[in-house]
Amino acid sequence: MEMARMDESIIGMLNELSGEDAQPAAIRFGPKGKNRLDVVNKSFITVGEERIPMEDKRVLDDLVQIRLPKTFSIMSPEVAALKYPSERRPSLIYTNETASINLAFTYTESKLTDSPAQLKAFMDVMKRVLRRTQPLARWQEEGIREIAGTSVGFFEFVAPALDTDIYNLISFVSLQGRALLCTFNCTEQELSDWKPVGWGIMDSLSLVSTNSNENGKGEGKI
Repeated sequence: MEMARMDESIIGMLNELSGEDAQPAAIRFGPKGKNRLDVVNKSFITVGEERIPMEDKRVLDDLVQIRLPKTFSIMSPEVAALKYPSERRPSLIYTNETASINLAFTYTESKLTDSPAQLKAFMDVMKRVLRRTQPLARWQEEGIREIAGTSVGFFEFVAPALDTDIYNLISFVSLQGRALLCTFNCTEQELSDWKPVGWGIMDSLSLVSTNSNENGKGEGKI
């Protein structure tokens, strides 16, 4: 299944299930000692032989802040329509020049509070969805961690596509009582260079207080 098709399946299944209950250093160590690149405190990162500038972005009506490569841009509606043919596409997609590395935001209608217990219940539902839609996926890790004081669930797996395998790191968080999915993915060929960056990007995820949004210049609409 292609990257876009998989995202559409996840979104579609979430819509159907919407009524269910659902450390500063150059290298940080995540769950099970996983390496990730520290992008939070870096103006530039090195990926392979490329030096890439980083910047903070406020997205989804300034409700979310995340740190991304400056070289990433918002996928145009025309390209998004080609890659995500149905209307079940993420509401905001950042991508590199070749569209092989993506960060997508999906703000669902699924109810989700910031309770760790409900987050775990929501993840259990999502796991059943993903195992049903991705029976050949190679699961690597899952869990709940805390980022900037917020409980964030995550799944990490590699799923087959038509001509390559796709690495996926999906984070789940409650945003104003609804589930927000933030998905980083890249081709398996780019995995060794970009997997630590993907984890670092997720480390930078934070929810912005509504009291501080008046002067923000966020991108993407809820």
